Amino acid sequence: MRKNSSKLLLMCLIVFIIGVGAIWVLIETQGRVFAQGTDRLIVKKEFERVLTLEERQPIYMKGNAFTQIGVLEAGQPVAITGEDEVYYELRLGNMSAYVRKGQGTVERKKLLTIVHTERLAAVHSLQKTSVYEDADLQSAVILELEEGYRYPVVREEEDWYILTIGERPGYIHKQSVALDAGLPVLVYHQVLPLESMTTMNSTISLESFEEQMEYLANHRFETLTAHQLYDYLEGRLVVPDKAVLITFDDGLLSTKEFAYPVLKQYGFTALQHIISSRTDRAQGAQLFDADGPLQFFTAEDLNQLADVFEFEAHTYELHSLNEFTGAGIVFDQSKEEILLDLQRNIGQVPAAVSIAYPFGHYDEDFIAAAKEAGLLIGFTTTEGYANRKNSNYEVCRYGVTEKKSFDQFVAYVEGDMTWP
Repeated sequence: MRKNSSKLLLMCLIVFIIGVGAIWVLIETQGRVFAQGTDRLIVKKEFERVLTLEERQPIYMKGNAFTQIGVLEAGQPVAITGEDEVYYELRLGNMSAYVRKGQGTVERKKLLTIVHTERLAAVHSLQKTSVYEDADLQSAVILELEEGYRYPVVREEEDWYILTIGERPGYIHKQSVALDAGLPVLVYHQVLPLESMTTMNSTISLESFEEQMEYLANHRFETLTAHQLYDYLEGRLVVPDKAVLITFDDGLLSTKEFAYPVLKQYGFTALQHIISSRTDRAQGAQLFDADGPLQFFTAEDLNQLADVFEFEAHTYELHSLNEFTGAGIVFDQSKEEILLDLQRNIGQVPAAVSIAYPFGHYDEDFIAAAKEAGLLIGFTTTEGYANRKNSNYEVCRYGVTEKKSFDQFVAYVEGDMTWP
C-alpha cells in the first residue's frame, strides 16, 4: 500500500510539472549546463556550413573599405552565412562580418546557439578584449575584439555581457569593457558670425562652430550618416569610439554660407532637415542677408550642397505653433493628414531616412505616420545620447547654441555628460 501511494504521488508530480510546461532537460556540453524547454535560452542546433580555422584570423566589417574589428581564434567553430571568392561571411550580432578564406575547414556541424536575444545595448572596448565561450575567465577564447569600438550585445548575466558571433554566444567580462551611453548627436539651426548675432536662441557663432569642428577633427572623430545611425541602433554596425552625428534643422541659408565651408574643410558630413514648403520662397542662387528675414535653401541649393549635407525630412508645412495653445500644429492633425504632409515633404528629399519633429512635438499618430512614410528614425529635442534603450522614433540629440560652453560641447561628444 505504501509503495502504491509513493507511485501515485510521483505520477501526480510529473503530471503537475507537464501541466505548467516546465520540463527542463539539463544537457551538459562543452563544460556548461544549458536548458531545453519552453523558455530555453541556449540550445544546440545543426548548421549546414560551419567554419573552423586552423590559424587565428582577422575579421572585418565592410563599409567604404574593409575595417578590422577583431580576431577569430583557431579551433573555434562558427556558422557562416555566405561567401565570395575571397571571404566567408558570418554574423556578429545582426551585422555581417568577413573572414578570409584559405585557413580553415567548412563542414556540417552542431553549435550552441542563443535564442530570445534582446535589444540591449552596446559596449566600448577600452583595449583588445577577449570574448569567451563560457561565463568563465578560464574558458577558451572565441574572439578578440579590437580596441576603440562599440559592439552590440544582446543580453547580460551577472558579471557578463553576451554577444553573438557566427550564431554562437560569446561572453565578455563586464570589467573589461564600458557600457556604451550611446552616440552623440549634435543639432544646430542658425550659424552666424558673432558680430552679426542678435540673439543666442537657436543660434551659434561661426567662431564657436569653427572651434567645435576643429576639436572633432583634431581628436579624429568620424561623422556618421543617418543610415549608419539606424544600423547602430539595430545592432547591425560596429561603430568607432570617436563617432558623432551632426544635424541641422530647418535648411537655413546661413548654414550654406558659414557651416558648409567648415564642414567641407574637415571632410565632415551632416544631416540637414528640410521644411520643403519653404524651399520655394526663393529661386536659384541667393545673396545671404544676415539682417533680413530668415532665408531658406532653394532646390538649387539642395543640389549644390549634397556633397556635405544629407537632406532629411522636417515636414512640408507642419512647422508652426497653434496660436491659441502654443503647441505644435501637428497635434491638430490626424495620422492621415500627417502622412500626406510627410509624403509631400519626402517628395523633395526622396533619400530621407529620418524626421526631425517640428519643435520636438510629436505623438503616437506622428510616429505611426512616419513609419508608414518609410522613415526609420525620429529625432526629438530631448537632450541625451542616441542609444538602443529608446525607440528609434524617440532619438535624443544635444542642442548647440551660443549659450552652451565649449567645455559642455567636449563633455557631450566625449560621452561624459549625464542627465537626471
